[in-house]
Order: sequence, then C-alpha cells, then structure tokens
Amino acid sequence: MPHRSFRPRHRAPNRERGVVLIIGLIMLMIITIISVAAIRTTTTDEKIAGNARDRDRAFQAAEAAVRSCLARVTVKPVPATVRIVTPSVVGTAPVWENAGHWADDATTSYAVDSIDTTLASNPRCLIERFSIDPPSYRVTGRAVGGSADTIVMLQATLSEEE
Repeated sequence: MPHRSFRPRHRAPNRERGVVLIIGLIMLMIITIISVAAIRTTTTDEKIAGNARDRDRAFQAAEAAVRSCLARVTVKPVPATVRIVTPSVVGTAPVWENAGHWADDATTSYAVDSIDTTLASNPRCLIERFSIDPPSYRVTGRAVGGSADTIVMLQATLSEEE
C-alpha cells in the first residue's frame, strides 16, 4: 500500500464580524430602557396614590370640622359662648381666606379633635353670621393633611327660614 501523507485540512479562518455581540447589546439597551420606564411609572403611581390618600384624609377631617361647628349653631338658643364672626365687607377678602383665623392660637375658629394622627394639625372650623332674623350662618372647615401642601376647605350654610 502506498503511503499517503495526511494533510490536515485547515479551514480558512472565518472573519467574525461581531454581529451577535452588537445585537445582544442593542437588546440589552432596549430591555434596560423598558425597565427604567416601568420603574418611573410605578414610582409616579405611588406618589399619586399617596397624594390622593392624603387629600382624602384632609377632606374627611374638614368635613368633621364643619359638622362640629354646625352642631354648635343648631342648639336653640345659640349659646353666647359660641364664637361667631361677621362676614367681610363686600370688595374685601372673605373672612375664611384670612390665614390668621386658622392659626393654632386663633380665637375666632375652633380646633376640632381628630383621631387621625397623620394630619399636620387638628382641623379647625369658623362660623360666620349672615343674618340674625332669620338666623343664617356659613360654616367653614379647614384641614391640613400629612403634607403642609394638602389643604382642604369645605363650607356649609345653615338658614332657618320659615
């Protein structure tokens, strides 16, 4: 048998161009962008839900303040100890817009005890008398939520016309 020399078959080296690497990096960037967007959306949703919850608590506290002051003026006769203010003169700012009436040491408004400990301060209410005969009142309740930026004011009128 003749002796053959074996030559190893060498392939010509393929030129790898890195296409798989580039596609992999692009896919990784797309996944990263989608993940960051999802995290931002979730964070924003959490903030919105927290703000809505804070406003709801302040709303409920302001409503309780209005009811508390309404209870003071529905007693017949209205006790002389009930603090009633006169409405502002036409053309001036309403009484309830005056920040001094809502201070913790204000003598023109009432502090209303609240069981909600997340509020920045106890809600307050203010009573304005529109007329004496027949008696007519405007009651304003104000509450501050857990954040000082969350302020809710509610008003109710009470008129005893016959």
